[in-house]
Amino acid sequence: GTPVELGCEAEGRPLPLLSWFRGETVLREEPVSTGLKLVWPRVEPEHAGTYSCVAENRHGRHNRSLQLHVA
Repeated sequence: GTPVELGCEAEGRPLPLLSWFRGETVLREEPVSTGLKLVWPRVEPEHAGTYSCVAENRHGRHNRSLQLHVA
């Protein structure tokens, strides 16, 4: 039931499109220069799972994943 914030940042020219995924589902997607966050005011057990942030522009694509565990 505590707040949780996941952040993702990327730099590039042209500006990369940042996307947050849970599995194959897109949760947020925006072309941003400062970063893209997922925020839960009260995390619950159903929020547990694997989340991936993807940064992509015409020059390439990078991603990072994390596993969120809720006790």
